Amino acid sequence: MNKILYRLLFLLLLAVSCERNVDYPADEDGRIVVSAMLGQKEYDRINVGVSQPVSGTEDVSAEDVVLHLEADGKPVELVRDLEAGESGLVSYIPQSAFSSGQELVLRAEAHGLPPVKSKTVVPAVVPPLRIETEKVESYRKDETGQSMSYLETLLKIHVALDEKLPEDSYFGVQVFRRKMYEFIGDVPEYNLKEYESKSGEVSYDNFYVNSEVPEGGAFSSIRSELVIDYGGGDMMVSALRPEDENPAVDVYVDDMGRTLISASYTYVDGVEVANYEIYEYYDYDVKVYRLSSELYHYFKARYIVEESSAPIHLGFTPVTYTYTNVEGGLGMFGAVSMYETGWFTND
Repeated sequence: MNKILYRLLFLLLLAVSCERNVDYPADEDGRIVVSAMLGQKEYDRINVGVSQPVSGTEDVSAEDVVLHLEADGKPVELVRDLEAGESGLVSYIPQSAFSSGQELVLRAEAHGLPPVKSKTVVPAVVPPLRIETEKVESYRKDETGQSMSYLETLLKIHVALDEKLPEDSYFGVQVFRRKMYEFIGDVPEYNLKEYESKSGEVSYDNFYVNSEVPEGGAFSSIRSELVIDYGGGDMMVSALRPEDENPAVDVYVDDMGRTLISASYTYVDGVEVANYEIYEYYDYDVKVYRLSSELYHYFKARYIVEESSAPIHLGFTPVTYTYTNVEGGLGMFGAVSMYETGWFTND
């Protein structure tokens, strides 16, 4: 039951425009389920659903839920996003940007269901940080710690914060990559069209975890660590230790390199001369999130439910551990501040 519930709550948090039916968990009484991760500007959404009562007699849906959002006591206009939301969910877009230190209060109500309330505070801005990259060759290890037989190149991304932070500081890191092409010489038009149409494709990078990297750990200077699926890609989530003067986190992703994917050559006086060459390479973008306490504890609880190995690795409680900060209902209402590097090429 708890596992089904957490999948619903996480689905609410990540609800986007894809088409999918949502199986809501049965409850003794139907309850409003809300989820939001505010503070990301154009990515801000509040997603709403309704859990179904065990009797199945109530005919209340997300369409019937009325939301009210306040920032520091002032009403925030909400506009329904008609192009987003899972089947059975309703998604709203706040018409205001939020800043660090603001208290956000969310209320929701629907006839026949208990009213709900939740609040959070937008975290302080992400402090000054340095991001460095390094190529690392490693015999990747499997889950048992045994080295595999082939050598591969990983890209180590080192994220260092340049100031000491309070103990209750929580962060998430995501890495994106963008496919790019370099054209050299007289490239045929059909090749140009083919590869230019693929240029700029963005995808998430998945991380190699502790047992898979040469140093034996993907993190440094943290108290706890977990990798969750967020929006279809990995997010590394950490809680800082109070004694860390300059906390840092290392994440490892595949180093895609620069690859020759198409070429044409002729020989001139016995010397090979390129008519054209097409190379594929990737740009990277790193997002660093400062998480509200509610978000961190939600992510941690969700990780425990989803990963059977989590209690062994993290020493947390069993999968019956649950978390919600929505009074009278279900779900999670949290906030972030975010720093984004922008696209860079790893030479």
